[in-house]
Amino acid sequence: MIIVSLWNYLRGYVIIKIEGLALERFINTCIGEQIYLWDIKRINYTTLEAKVGLRGFRQMRKIVKKTGCKVYISNKSGYPFWYSKVKKRKMLFFGAFFSLIFITIISSFIFKIEVIGNEKISDEEIYAVLKESGLKIGKNKYQMDIRSIENDLLLNIENLAWAGVDIKGTTARVEIVERTETPIQIDKETPCNVVASKNGVIKSVIARNGESIVSEGDIVRPGDIIISGIIERETLEEPVLVHAYGEVYAKTYYETTKFMKLIETKKQKTGEKISRRTIKLGDMSLAISRGNIPYDTFIVEKNAKRPLSWRNLSIPVEIITEEYYEATETKEELDINVAKADLHEKAVRELVKEIPEDAELLDSIISFEQKNNVLYIDLIIETLEEIGKKSALVEKDYEEDNT
Repeated sequence: MIIVSLWNYLRGYVIIKIEGLALERFINTCIGEQIYLWDIKRINYTTLEAKVGLRGFRQMRKIVKKTGCKVYISNKSGYPFWYSKVKKRKMLFFGAFFSLIFITIISSFIFKIEVIGNEKISDEEIYAVLKESGLKIGKNKYQMDIRSIENDLLLNIENLAWAGVDIKGTTARVEIVERTETPIQIDKETPCNVVASKNGVIKSVIARNGESIVSEGDIVRPGDIIISGIIERETLEEPVLVHAYGEVYAKTYYETTKFMKLIETKKQKTGEKISRRTIKLGDMSLAISRGNIPYDTFIVEKNAKRPLSWRNLSIPVEIITEEYYEATETKEELDINVAKADLHEKAVRELVKEIPEDAELLDSIISFEQKNNVLYIDLIIETLEEIGKKSALVEKDYEEDNT
């Protein structure tokens, strides 16, 4: 069926209307003369609609005279008619041809670089290495060595575990994996102290080896010695250096302050609007419509479309439509209890990200304050957690202890 439809399109056909009182005789005569009609539809008692090839349409003249019917062309379709139109519009044909060449050429260049996966490494550092390696905006993607770029990233950026470059269309996507910092492991034979890893108030210290030098209630800061690896006794001629270890539990505190306006200004559309369109090619923009915005208060809605895209090939041409809606402003006062609950939820969500999973939550202190229609929350969460970490002894530590 598809082959037949394609054949009919290539040779061309017309949709005709046949009017008369001898419609059945007309169709039978066409069959007898081997004129092929298809998609025959009866419109009313005296009118039929059908499709016929160009050669068959020319052969109908004799049949029309014999049967007394009238035949009208209602539509033309197929390659011959399309080609006839193209011949009359050569500039349109050449314009489409050169547009296709232009799109093909422009799609071979990089117009956008995306970097994902980095948290500690800055975008600027990555872009600088990419530029030195040859990956930059406007670069022909067929002239780049992807493997070489990936190797340059690994060689020139510290704390980078893996790097991958994937080019789709005119976009280069750079995905990286940062190296995870592992705690420094100290050999059991190496003398060391146990020091505080963060601020806290000591709750309990269990010294498995070494000498505890703090007690419950003492305040410690990062780096303060809690279990010493230097043991001194009156019975010992010289201090003994040991590998100190044990558990150190302390109360730690996490604090945050957030605020929220109690009076919100909301905008509501009146129904009036104007539109602006801009064509963007890469970093260049061309405004199609200009003029000042006639509204003092308005809401902007932006919509961007890429008309030239196919599968993974995306040409860097965008049509940006901005709708400016006239609006009126109304002020709405929030319920104080709802605002407090919302602020508390946001503050807790922020602090939970900082608290270790194995920490025990002891207490929370919440205080609200309202100033000039702004509500503030100060949230402190108290936890109990293990804060001890090992720190190798160096000669300096030993000398300071002797003095």
